[in-house]
Amino acid sequence: MSRLIPLFLASAFALPALAQTATPNACELVMPEEINLVSAIKVEKVVQQKSGNPSECGFIDAKKAAVLVVTVRTVQYAVKDEMGMERDNLEKIYRTKSKPIDTVGEGGYWIPANSQMGFRKGKTIVGVRFNVPKNQNEIDTSQIARVIETRLSK
Repeated sequence: MSRLIPLFLASAFALPALAQTATPNACELVMPEEINLVSAIKVEKVVQQKSGNPSECGFIDAKKAAVLVVTVRTVQYAVKDEMGMERDNLEKIYRTKSKPIDTVGEGGYWIPANSQMGFRKGKTIVGVRFNVPKNQNEIDTSQIARVIETRLSK
């Protein structure tokens, strides 16, 4: 009986670790060629800015300026509430209201003050932000967001 207790404890701690889903790499969710179809400035290089949870990727032009930044993070519980808190914080920072978006993922928002779109799919929250003034609009950002959404697993 005493031999089974350590085995039971080891398996009890291993199960939650296996149940967590890995955060997708933000650089693999959209390709530079797809961004170039929408963007006014051509993407030359892809730079992983943060790895792990959250994962952040910058798509860089020839002048080493970011064209697009994609942030992906995975949450374990209450994804809708987490995204709501993130949206509320951005509304307080930029002192503006967000527009709810139902066309991307399982719900999202658009904040015109910083030209950022956030959406959720499954247990993943994604942020998409163009840094090119010509592309800092809801239409261009939602096109890239839809591409990212198709590559996320449920």
